[in-house]
Amino acid sequence: MIYASTSHIGLVPKENQDAIGHIDTELETLFVVCDGVSGLPNGALASHTALDSILANYSKSSGSIEMKLKSAMQNGQRSVMRANPKPMGTTAAACSINEDTAYISWCGDSRIYHFRGGKILWISIDHNVLHDILNKGSGRSGMFMNPLALNRFFGREFEVKIDYHSLKVEEGDQILICSDGLSNFLSETDIVHTVKNNSPFAASDLMERKLLSEEIGAPDNFTWYIIQIEKII
Repeated sequence: MIYASTSHIGLVPKENQDAIGHIDTELETLFVVCDGVSGLPNGALASHTALDSILANYSKSSGSIEMKLKSAMQNGQRSVMRANPKPMGTTAAACSINEDTAYISWCGDSRIYHFRGGKILWISIDHNVLHDILNKGSGRSGMFMNPLALNRFFGREFEVKIDYHSLKVEEGDQILICSDGLSNFLSETDIVHTVKNNSPFAASDLMERKLLSEEIGAPDNFTWYIIQIEKII
């Protein structure tokens, strides 16, 4: 497994409210990206609190990978609530890779993509108003809300629903974990093309250059891991 990462403040924000980190255990590697919720104070505190809690809890937990990931994410959410001097929130997206399986969890709109052969096999669902309008219907009230407003994130409430998923990976597959500073400003076509045709390091460099270009202007923090699966034993 090879991977590249970046976390950049962007050209407009005054603070990087994204947080990124990973840990290696004997059997798997856990990757985490968190993004402080815009519009709420203490975004950087929220994202780093969640990240530190997830990594620490996962590293000392025992049991199956699914159990460790669930415990770590739940503790990340609780840590944000406990550290909450004022309303604050963060997204969290985590992926633990062990041999031929990726165990995934997320809350908010930080995304996880699974690529194979230049195509997206799977993508996480954004926890926002737009998704509810398109998939559930939200009545007239949804018409007056920001469609990208989050309805699930760490810090919103003590018992927030966190999603979990697992998928089989093969040699050559890629996994992208990113904040919305990438997915909101670089087209899906551009992301797929860049990841497909380059190593993780080259793809990371190219996407960073595109976001910082005059055309896009990097209006938000952007953070990601690009992970490529190598030979599976």
